[in-house]
Amino acid sequence: MICETSGRKRAAGLFLIFALMIPGSMKFLFIFALSARLLPALVAEKKMRFFLSLPFSRTELFIYSFLLGFSLIFTTNAIGWALFDSGSSPEFLKYFIFYAFYFGMTLIYALKIGSMMLLPMLTLLFDLISPFVATEFFAVYSQFSPIYQQNQPLALAVSVAVLAISYAMFVFGRGEKW
Repeated sequence: MICETSGRKRAAGLFLIFALMIPGSMKFLFIFALSARLLPALVAEKKMRFFLSLPFSRTELFIYSFLLGFSLIFTTNAIGWALFDSGSSPEFLKYFIFYAFYFGMTLIYALKIGSMMLLPMLTLLFDLISPFVATEFFAVYSQFSPIYQQNQPLALAVSVAVLAISYAMFVFGRGEKW
């Protein structure tokens, strides 16, 4: 039973890594899945006690988790770009903005609500359907949207702000539920 579960997790991890190599807009869904499976998953599943007993501070856990996810995205994107899509330039900043925003959002929801997937998925769904629902609102929202990024410096600022808020909540908000 234990081997089956770890085998499924290993297969899912390999699938996620290979899926991050594929060019196109579907990569955003896989980046979302990756961002939800790192530190926010540990918080939501109440498994932080073990990691906090290790000789790492909360800041180090946050930074290492974030950098692990982004290094996976960066590496797989570079490999996928070299293998499948070398005709265009790689979009590392675009994926960083999206990853930073949803890493922060899933962590905030995991810390405050305990459910890490429902509200971030609704936020992602809103982000995807906003051009079809409200065109006037979308004209403003698309400027800082983590997917559309019409104004990339503004989108980067919003994503870094969400990431900073999640960092502050994780490090300084000591309302442990684990």
